[in-house]
Amino acid sequence: MSEMFVFSDRPQRKAPQITISHRYRAELFCTVLDLHLHELNNCFTEANTELLLCMSCLNPRNSFSTFERKKFIRLAELYPCDFSKVDLMALDIQLQNSIVDVLYFAIFGSHFRCYA
Repeated sequence: MSEMFVFSDRPQRKAPQITISHRYRAELFCTVLDLHLHELNNCFTEANTELLLCMSCLNPRNSFSTFERKKFIRLAELYPCDFSKVDLMALDIQLQNSIVDVLYFAIFGSHFRCYA
Protein backbone atom coordinates (compact mmCIF):
# COMPACT_ATOMS: atom_id res chain seq x y z
CA MET A 1 0.00 0.00 0.00
CA SER A 2 2.97 2.33 0.34
CA GLU A 3 3.89 1.95 -3.35
CA MET A 4 3.32 4.89 -5.65
CA PHE A 5 0.08 4.97 -7.59
CA VAL A 6 0.49 5.23 -11.36
CA PHE A 7 -2.15 7.13 -13.32
CA SER A 8 -2.77 5.32 -16.58
CA ASP A 9 -4.40 8.25 -18.38
CA ARG A 10 -1.64 10.85 -17.76
CA PRO A 11 1.96 11.12 -18.85
CA GLN A 12 4.33 10.04 -16.09
CA ARG A 13 6.11 13.37 -15.72
CA LYS A 14 2.84 15.31 -15.17
CA ALA A 15 1.23 12.76 -12.86
CA PRO A 16 0.99 13.67 -9.16
CA GLN A 17 3.07 11.54 -6.81
CA ILE A 18 0.65 9.81 -4.43
CA THR A 19 0.63 6.44 -2.75
CA ILE A 20 -1.95 3.74 -3.30
CA SER A 21 -2.95 4.09 0.36
CA HIS A 22 -3.56 7.84 -0.02
CA ARG A 23 -5.68 7.34 -3.14
CA TYR A 24 -7.73 4.62 -1.43
CA ARG A 25 -8.32 6.79 1.65
CA ALA A 26 -9.26 9.82 -0.47
CA GLU A 27 -11.77 7.76 -2.49
CA LEU A 28 -13.21 6.29 0.69
CA PHE A 29 -13.45 9.73 2.31
CA CYS A 30 -15.25 11.22 -0.71
CA THR A 31 -17.64 8.27 -0.88
CA VAL A 32 -18.54 8.53 2.81
CA LEU A 33 -18.91 12.31 2.52
CA ASP A 34 -21.27 11.91 -0.44
CA LEU A 35 -23.35 9.39 1.52
CA HIS A 36 -23.66 11.77 4.47
CA LEU A 37 -24.63 14.69 2.25
CA HIS A 38 -27.24 12.57 0.51
CA GLU A 39 -28.66 11.53 3.88
CA LEU A 40 -28.80 15.16 5.07
CA ASN A 41 -30.54 16.23 1.88
CA ASN A 42 -33.19 13.59 2.49
CA CYS A 43 -33.78 14.85 6.04
CA PHE A 44 -34.66 18.42 5.07
CA THR A 45 -37.43 19.47 2.73
CA GLU A 46 -37.08 22.52 0.51
CA ALA A 47 -39.26 24.54 2.87
CA ASN A 48 -37.10 23.60 5.87
CA THR A 49 -33.95 24.51 3.98
CA GLU A 50 -35.37 27.90 3.00
CA LEU A 51 -36.43 28.53 6.58
CA LEU A 52 -32.93 27.72 7.87
CA LEU A 53 -31.31 29.94 5.25
CA CYS A 54 -33.60 32.83 6.14
CA MET A 55 -32.92 32.37 9.85
CA SER A 56 -29.17 32.48 9.22
CA CYS A 57 -29.45 36.25 8.75
CA LEU A 58 -30.23 36.53 12.48
CA ASN A 59 -26.84 35.20 13.54
CA PRO A 60 -25.37 37.75 16.01
CA ARG A 61 -21.79 36.66 15.33
CA ASN A 62 -19.48 39.41 14.06
CA SER A 63 -22.07 42.12 14.75
CA PHE A 64 -24.73 40.54 12.53
CA SER A 65 -22.39 40.50 9.53
CA THR A 66 -24.63 37.95 7.75
CA PHE A 67 -27.75 40.10 8.12
CA GLU A 68 -29.69 40.50 4.88
CA ARG A 69 -32.87 42.53 4.72
CA LYS A 70 -34.36 40.41 1.91
CA LYS A 71 -33.89 37.18 3.88
CA PHE A 72 -35.47 38.75 6.94
CA ILE A 73 -38.50 39.87 4.93
CA ARG A 74 -38.75 36.42 3.31
CA LEU A 75 -38.72 34.91 6.80
CA ALA A 76 -41.67 37.12 7.73
CA GLU A 77 -43.46 36.10 4.51
CA LEU A 78 -43.19 32.45 5.59
CA TYR A 79 -45.54 33.31 8.47
CA PRO A 80 -48.60 34.87 6.73
CA CYS A 81 -50.80 34.51 9.82
CA ASP A 82 -48.47 36.78 11.79
CA PHE A 83 -47.63 39.41 9.15
CA SER A 84 -50.12 41.17 6.86
CA LYS A 85 -49.11 42.88 3.61
CA VAL A 86 -49.11 46.23 5.40
CA ASP A 87 -46.91 44.78 8.16
CA LEU A 88 -44.44 43.52 5.54
CA MET A 89 -44.21 46.96 3.90
CA ALA A 90 -43.73 48.60 7.31
CA LEU A 91 -41.13 45.97 8.20
CA ASP A 92 -39.13 46.80 5.09
CA ILE A 93 -39.05 50.50 6.00
CA GLN A 94 -38.24 49.77 9.64
CA LEU A 95 -35.36 47.50 8.62
CA GLN A 96 -33.92 50.19 6.36
CA ASN A 97 -34.08 52.68 9.23
CA SER A 98 -32.56 50.29 11.75
CA ILE A 99 -29.67 49.45 9.41
CA VAL A 100 -28.91 53.17 9.09
CA ASP A 101 -29.13 53.57 12.88
CA VAL A 102 -26.80 50.63 13.53
CA LEU A 103 -24.25 51.93 11.03
CA TYR A 104 -24.46 55.42 12.53
CA PHE A 105 -23.99 54.06 16.05
CA ALA A 106 -21.05 51.89 14.91
CA ILE A 107 -19.32 54.97 13.50
CA PHE A 108 -20.11 57.41 16.31
CA GLY A 109 -20.75 54.97 19.18
CA SER A 110 -17.45 55.61 20.88
CA HIS A 111 -18.35 59.32 21.33
CA PHE A 112 -21.61 58.47 23.08
CA ARG A 113 -19.95 56.11 25.56
CA CYS A 114 -17.90 59.00 26.96
CA TYR A 115 -21.03 60.92 28.03
CA ALA A 116 -23.07 57.98 29.36
